[in-house]
Amino acid sequence: MFCAISRVSMDFKTIFKQDAISPIPARSIEDLELDDKVYKPDLEITDRFQGFSKELVRISLLGLGLYGFLIKMAADEQRDKPFLWEALRRHPTLAATGVVAFALCAACALFNGYLANKCLAHQLVISRYFGRLKGDRWDKDAKESFRKIIQERQNAQRLVLRIGTSLLFLATLALIAGAVLFGWCSGLVLFGK
Repeated sequence: MFCAISRVSMDFKTIFKQDAISPIPARSIEDLELDDKVYKPDLEITDRFQGFSKELVRISLLGLGLYGFLIKMAADEQRDKPFLWEALRRHPTLAATGVVAFALCAACALFNGYLANKCLAHQLVISRYFGRLKGDRWDKDAKESFRKIIQERQNAQRLVLRIGTSLLFLATLALIAGAVLFGWCSGLVLFGK
């Protein structure tokens, strides 16, 4: 149990740790240069993931607004015909669960966008250190430390990818659940059940 808790704690440190762009300073511009072919595909993939995350956030915020509209509509009709208000009062858990699902979707999608940037940052550092392994600008000890840095960044990147993928999947499921619950809640309100 303690081992699992310490692993989770270590994982959070890895995710939120503000890494240096380069743990070992560059000696020349050549140490920082990257060919477009090296990072452009990663940049495009990151843009697609972030675009999907942004759409999930937009749709979930729209869903939250729709719940607000539904509650406002029920509160306005409470004075004239109380059937909308009564439907919401009879099923508060349904409405609350839908709101929580949309909020969870937005939170997971936003955090996924952060992790996508972090993953790209790891990839750029890894690519630069692979570039430093070529040639004879660095001695054998420095190249060995580069290999260690590459391995550490790859492990951190793997963790970030695993968590980011899980969050994106959770956000998608929460969006679906929120939409289904909104439809169900709206049906109950409209039919006065």
